[in-house]
Amino acid sequence: MSLGYSKRIVQRNKCKNGDDVYVTGNMGDSYLGLQILKKKVALNKKEHNYFVKKYYLPDLPIKISSNLLNFANSSIDISDGLFGDLTKLINKSELFYKVDLNKIPISSNLRNYLTKSKKKKINFISKGDDYQIIFTSPKSKRNYIQKFFKKMNQKVTLIGNLTKDAKNNEIVDGDKRLKHANNEGYQHNF
Repeated sequence: MSLGYSKRIVQRNKCKNGDDVYVTGNMGDSYLGLQILKKKVALNKKEHNYFVKKYYLPDLPIKISSNLLNFANSSIDISDGLFGDLTKLINKSELFYKVDLNKIPISSNLRNYLTKSKKKKINFISKGDDYQIIFTSPKSKRNYIQKFFKKMNQKVTLIGNLTKDAKNNEIVDGDKRLKHANNEGYQHNF
């Protein structure tokens, strides 16, 4: 655990209607690494080592955190799972998210595993331990965000948006709306 202090932070509860939703890096590699460690999945040595490394040593987007104030209305790290942490991010804002499953970034290694094993992407991308950043930003910042992340050599993906004109959060896959009750990520029991 680390502890720091700053007068300038991007808070969780400052989402705005119409904000874009972005995520850094890739989702799901760490979860597959955990499944390997639990001996629920067996892969060849190269794949095994890749996913286990992602579990123990995730790619942290450290170099962008001090610049979030330049474009983000709100942000949170993805430690408990993409959808669970996104729900925490918009908590009490009276907004809902619409996320496109096909836009959620995964590594080519995870894509290959899902194809070979015939598993569903939705079951791997929101289980936690990804340690990426999810943030919201006005549409007017799209160009700035793309240029900044390219300059920083950091992957960022626009995965959805926030709206007040909905009744529920949505995950869409093409023309299908997915249920995601089992994909809320890690739940802390205090």
